[in-house]
Amino acid sequence: MPYEIPQQLQYEEKIVFGLTFKQLAYALVFGLPSIIIFMKTHFSIYLKIILGAPLIGLACLFMFFNFFSYIRNMISWLKFREVSINQQKMIQFLGIEKIKDGTVYVNQSKKSH
Repeated sequence: MPYEIPQQLQYEEKIVFGLTFKQLAYALVFGLPSIIIFMKTHFSIYLKIILGAPLIGLACLFMFFNFFSYIRNMISWLKFREVSINQQKMIQFLGIEKIKDGTVYVNQSKKSH
């Protein structure tokens, strides 16, 4: 009996240490400067931690918590957070026919069944 694999299934190849290529790129971008700070600078250990820890934290956020998507969603929200009911795009999206005496009348196609 055959089994069908769902089409929306997404698979990313694991390259090294169970990390994908994207995660490795984030580790390189954020981890390399923090390693340089810890190994090559002559700062005190406290200053090294203060400078390196935020980079390691950002690396973890981007690698394991999909922080890039969160930032992209936040930028979208900031761009479109001020929406008025009277804007043409909002009227089309909601299917508003008219607003009269505080009552919103919608098109027949937008009513729930």
